[in-house]
Order: sequence, then structure tokens, then C-alpha cells
Amino acid sequence: MKLFKKLAQAGTAETLKIGTKLIDEIFTTQEEKLQGKMELFKMAVADRDSARDMYAQDSWLQKMFAIFFLVAWCGLTFVMLNYFVFQTIELQDWQIAFISSINGGISTKLSTIIDFLFGGAISGVNNVKLKTKRKDAKDF
Repeated sequence: MKLFKKLAQAGTAETLKIGTKLIDEIFTTQEEKLQGKMELFKMAVADRDSARDMYAQDSWLQKMFAIFFLVAWCGLTFVMLNYFVFQTIELQDWQIAFISSINGGISTKLSTIIDFLFGGAISGVNNVKLKTKRKDAKDF
């Protein structure tokens, strides 16, 4: 029962790991274990495919959030540039702290949106040619 609770709370990699342990405990023959692990892997792949289908098209709400955060970030950056660089406006210390903290939060959210729309750092991992890397490693 404890494994089932962990399985419900785990991510894909952890689910496969826990599921494999569960399969090893339940099944006795090597053939049953292999079949169970193959089915578990198929389910994980099907789950990822359905997630990709969900985000195949962006909704208007996603686009509006992206535009809102971009405009807010540009506006706050403009205010900060006018204060720090051009010194055309005067702000009190609490206003500077408030604007800086909001700008930091919006920058983080904007970074997340950009990673989602254009692919994050993990997208480069999918393009690695493993056979080439292994062949190079054997040469050493």
C-alpha cells in the first residue's frame, strides 16, 4: 500500500522506478516481470503523448498571460531605467524595493513562459547523439 501512495505522488521517472520495484515484488517469472515493465513503459509514453497533445495549440488565455507579463516587465524595466540610469524620476526607498521585487517576480514568470513557448534547456538534451558520445568515450 505504501508503494501505491508513492506512485500516486511521483513524477514520471520516479513512477517508473517505483513501478519497476512493484512489478519485481508481484511477479515471479522473468517473462511476467519483463511484460509488466514493458506495459508500464508504454503507459508512461502514452501519458507523455497525451500531455503533448494537450499543449499542441495555445489558448487565448495563455497568449494573454504571456502578453500581460511581457508588457508589465517592459513597463517596470522602463521605470527602473528612468530611475537608475537616466535619473529622470524620483522614488522613495520603499518604492524602489517594491518595484524591484515585482520586477524580479515578473522576470521569473516571463522566463518560464519563454521556456514553455520556445523550449527550455532540456530541449537540447533530446538532440544528443548517444551512440556518437559512447563511441568517443571508448577511444579514451
